[in-house]
Amino acid sequence: MKKLIILSVTLFLTLVTTGQRKLRIASVDMDYILEKLPEYQSALKELDARAQRWKEEIERREKEIKDLKAALEQEKVLLTKELLQEKEEEIAFKEKELLKYQLEKFGPEGDYILQKQHLVAPVQDRVFNAVAKLIKTTKYDIVFDKANDKLGLVYVSPGLDISDKVLKLISKEKGKEERNKKNKERKEKQEQLKNEAAKRRAELAAKRKAEREAKRKAALEARRKQREAKKNSAKKNTDGQDKTGKSTSKKQDGQGDKSTSAKTKSDEYGDQLTPEQLQAFKAKKDSISPQDKAAQRKAQREARRQRILEERRKRKAEKNKKNTENTDHKTGKTEKNKN
Repeated sequence: MKKLIILSVTLFLTLVTTGQRKLRIASVDMDYILEKLPEYQSALKELDARAQRWKEEIERREKEIKDLKAALEQEKVLLTKELLQEKEEEIAFKEKELLKYQLEKFGPEGDYILQKQHLVAPVQDRVFNAVAKLIKTTKYDIVFDKANDKLGLVYVSPGLDISDKVLKLISKEKGKEERNKKNKERKEKQEQLKNEAAKRRAELAAKRKAEREAKRKAALEARRKQREAKKNSAKKNTDGQDKTGKSTSKKQDGQGDKSTSAKTKSDEYGDQLTPEQLQAFKAKKDSISPQDKAAQRKAQREARRQRILEERRKRKAEKNKKNTENTDHKTGKTEKNKN
């Protein structure tokens, strides 16, 4: 009777608030909806598996206590008072531990209730959110749960049941979440591949830079060794001339001993003098005054210039001769063809 009064008051208040508008009422079956959800069934299976392991542990402990009691009953007449008391205390301790374990696993605040909330609550929240969204979009005035009826309703028309609509909405939301998850994973994978590619490019650039630096250092080292080798070779040549009594001419205009010696041999003496004649000539040259030396260098430059001009004239004459011969040959061939 009390439930009917509560229902009547609720309907009356609803009618007052809605005025002349038609009242929209719907019902849902939470048990039906949860049974249709795979994640809910999976959560229940996992919870049942854990509960089964706990029950098996409880049965094992109960059997152990039962066996201890049976053994004590058989040995009771043979035991002293102290041993009997010790055995009874051991059994009492195990019974106390068993009761404690049962309360921890299946008590009002035990692991079974906590695990059920942990595993099942997210699925139930998804269902409640879908129902709330459906109510908001369709503008129902009253929605009640047939599976948890506390109003004492006797009959509900099947046309008022929106459980299938709730399932459809949940499926749609789940598909959207899965698509978003896949898009997020794809973006993360693309970003990872992009970072890996950038890392490989950076490593390749660093490797190429190191190779170029190594080549540059190797080239510098090779040039340095080459310069040192030339320097040592020039020094050895100078030391050899000093040992055989040859005089070394002084550096002129910032040129080294090697370039001065090569210039003296090629420009002044050529290959016509023997080493002994060259040594005598150098000794004679050292005794000449600076003015005479300057005059000799001038005469040598003039002679070298004349030689170059003479060689050019000869090459030009030879070229003109060849051109004339080619012209005569072409002219004779043309006249022959005409004849």
